[in-house]
Amino acid sequence: MLMIIILKLGLEVKDLTVRDKVFQAAEQLVKTTSCDSVTFAEIARAADVHWTAVRRHFGSKERMRAWFKERQPVFDANHADTKSRVLEAAAQVFSAHGYTNSSLDKVAEHAGLSKGAVYWHFASKQDLFLAILERSYEQQLRLLPGQMQQILSSEDPMFSLVGWLESQFTCLQSGDEQSKLFLEFLVSGREQEIGERLQLLHRNLMTDIGVFLQQMQSRGYLAADVDSYSLALMLDALLKGVLVEWIMDPRPDTLQKLIQTISRILWNGIAAKP
Repeated sequence: MLMIIILKLGLEVKDLTVRDKVFQAAEQLVKTTSCDSVTFAEIARAADVHWTAVRRHFGSKERMRAWFKERQPVFDANHADTKSRVLEAAAQVFSAHGYTNSSLDKVAEHAGLSKGAVYWHFASKQDLFLAILERSYEQQLRLLPGQMQQILSSEDPMFSLVGWLESQFTCLQSGDEQSKLFLEFLVSGREQEIGERLQLLHRNLMTDIGVFLQQMQSRGYLAADVDSYSLALMLDALLKGVLVEWIMDPRPDTLQKLIQTISRILWNGIAAKP
């Protein structure tokens, strides 16, 4: 889904080796992701490579996180502000226990903070999870233009689109639970205020993506007779559908064929006609 797996992270890279892509992506993630929570899959999505390539170049998860720690003292517990510590701890707690079985008490314990410190920043578990989503969306929107520009300006856009979609779903094959967590949150009972905030967040994300797609139309990359906002909604719906299919039948070969089929049909429908 666009809001979780758009991209969640990518770089505008050309003619780089796989190693270069991996470490350039890691350098970017150092600025936004804690050494304790970064994953192979997250770097893979940013570098547009398979998660096993990240593991190969770092050697192990421990070595990867040590590499991050050397470069980001801001995330050290003695330097990070309380809210950042809560968000980082919450991401790990949600990933380990699922949304339903997580609690603010567990987050406080994991962060090494008092319950009062957590409740000072977040009124409920829903409020906290929504804050994590908001931060993720901000990262996605910063990186999406570079990703799409690279796809649309390549010699074979459809092939590049297939590669980009496959990179977004490395999180599924490598065991990353972020996308499943979102679905769990989506179907859980929500307070009216949280539901309204989630709705507004989604609308803003779709609007921003629609504006970007409209810019691509004006530059001749996409068909001009397609409504850009509706296209953003369709892309989001397609990605959500792929996630659901994977949960129901997690076979990598099926996922790859599905992505290739979606890419071919999608590109034939939205590409600018010569």
